[in-house]
Amino acid sequence: MKKIILAAAALMAQPVCAASGEPAAELAGYISAWTQDCRGSACSLPKPGERNRPVAASLGAPSSPGEAAAASVTETLRLGEAEIKADITFYAICPYGGKNATCPGRYFQAQISLSGAAHAFCAASVNAEDFMPFPVMMCAGVTPGGARAGITLHRLPL
Repeated sequence: MKKIILAAAALMAQPVCAASGEPAAELAGYISAWTQDCRGSACSLPKPGERNRPVAASLGAPSSPGEAAAASVTETLRLGEAEIKADITFYAICPYGGKNATCPGRYFQAQISLSGAAHAFCAASVNAEDFMPFPVMMCAGVTPGGARAGITLHRLPL
């Protein structure tokens, strides 16, 4: 139980810059919203909502095992007459890795919590190459009418 509490505290830590003076990672990409009708025998193609809204965040770099940095953004996008809200948190995590006091290797996580037209929680843990300059992922939930509504994080405009 103690390890779970310590891990949760590390993930909820505020941004921490590396002691070595390493600059923060500047994340920059886009978020787009969409719906998809899956109420029949097959899903239709996704129907775009608001597209290509720029998203930017500055994420510190932890330098010691057990440290984490976080950066959060919130975006509310239009889906026709409805809206979908995405609370996005980006993490840089320095895992525990033995007796060495330096960071044995960082990994990154993106978490998205959706509300409004659909409710969902999605997350991905990836390496630096898949995270920088912006993670690419999607998150969707089911609407009260039974369709899907979601968002996509992407690097280039659609």
